[in-house]
Amino acid sequence: MATTAHEAQRTGEHRTLLTLLDRAADRFADRPALIDADHVLTWADARAVLADGSAPGDGPVAQTLAVLSDLARGEVFHFTDTSAPLPSRTDMVFAATRADGSVDAVCHASADAAHIGAAIALRERFTKDDRVVLAARVTDPGFWAVFAACMASGAALDLSGDMDRATTAWLIDRDAVAAYTPRPHLKRLHLDAGRDRLAEVAAAQPDTRIVNGLSLPETMGLALSSDPRDPTGTITTTKGRPVGGVEVMIVDPRTGMDVLLYQTGEVWLRGTGVFLGYAGKPGAGFTDRFFRTGILGHLDSEGRLVLPKAEEEVLLSGW
Repeated sequence: MATTAHEAQRTGEHRTLLTLLDRAADRFADRPALIDADHVLTWADARAVLADGSAPGDGPVAQTLAVLSDLARGEVFHFTDTSAPLPSRTDMVFAATRADGSVDAVCHASADAAHIGAAIALRERFTKDDRVVLAARVTDPGFWAVFAACMASGAALDLSGDMDRATTAWLIDRDAVAAYTPRPHLKRLHLDAGRDRLAEVAAAQPDTRIVNGLSLPETMGLALSSDPRDPTGTITTTKGRPVGGVEVMIVDPRTGMDVLLYQTGEVWLRGTGVFLGYAGKPGAGFTDRFFRTGILGHLDSEGRLVLPKAEEEVLLSGW
């Protein structure tokens, strides 16, 4: 059984991280854009810094702009070293470290981050008045999707870790997730955590919208996410529906045929935001353009992905 995301509103323009930054600088010029412990840049500042190559210092803001600078020059940014051939359209290469210690070079197109980020901003209703505290490294594909969501909406991206002034906290880094304590003032909270932890936090913050979803090294941030209209109990126990142009199919791994609702099978993904391939391994992991995740789950009657608790724990411990 397959399902595709349909957002209530769409825009048809071609997006890249650079076009999103240009658009944000035009629309939200004097609004806060990028914040770390040492700097607060407006969107106009960020575009000017990118244009003249004068990234401030060596903190998270400077690291973010340095990657954009390379992309603007048409270069491939490598977060992991590889000399293996790259799939077409690749301009960002990330490291996926497996539970056995092996590392795959995962190839993405930065334009997919722009697309997924814009879809997340739309689904979560980000606005220019939001301040999003992001705990993630620039080496994580999810970082770029959240940055794109901020650019699409004009929300400030705060990399300082200061949650007191935040409207939204997006915590991907394992240490930040483990250290999190309830902040009832938050409008939204994404924790890369299991259902029990999410339920505990939701009970402590009943007015905060909990954002759950499925993110892998092979996806540019959340390939699936919860819907603001879903009840809290559903949000904490499911991975939500596909984001943007992502399609999910549940397949019997023995036959390769898709299965019925509520039947467990392997989760297959394809579409914008799903990676282009592994460096030096053409076609590995794909069938009919679907990425075979190796994860088991099922779709409920509303098209939400449900993972067995044991599968969820495997993902959190290292996949």
